[in-house]
Amino acid sequence: MASSPSAHITTACYLAFVYFPTRRTSADLRRDTLGDAVDVLLVEDDALIREVLGDALQCAGLSTVGSASAEAALQVLDEGTPGVVITDINLGGGMDGLALGRAARARFPDLPFVYISGRYGEVRGLDGLERFLTKPFSTNVLLRAIDEVRTHTRAHETKSLSLADLPRE
Repeated sequence: MASSPSAHITTACYLAFVYFPTRRTSADLRRDTLGDAVDVLLVEDDALIREVLGDALQCAGLSTVGSASAEAALQVLDEGTPGVVITDINLGGGMDGLALGRAARARFPDLPFVYISGRYGEVRGLDGLERFLTKPFSTNVLLRAIDEVRTHTRAHETKSLSLADLPRE
């Protein structure tokens, strides 16, 4: 853009409108256990990252409850089970995200988990109901991981049965 002292300059700025649904709390999850299920429990100690990820998930149509610690997330799980848990591995003091996954999966073996971290490049020993993503990642990558773990069933992990394995009447 060029200008001179005697010329008028006109600029236009177009802003996209984005709707961010109302934030949900653990109290919402308690209410939802009586009716609609919550899609995602998001566990992230960094408030800004938790807010940005929560907004992205809600804009994708997923109802989301946020938690700042693994201990608080376990309390939320006492009130109801979400469709998937997304947790950072490094959660500050206390229990980390991997310990949260072990504790939660001991109580709810079919609960899917997506682990996220900006510090780790790889996590080994995950099963079909678990995924790991390295930060940063796109919303589409996160949504694909959620879809993968939510549609995975334990049947994918069991061996094939023959007729001899079936119970006899």
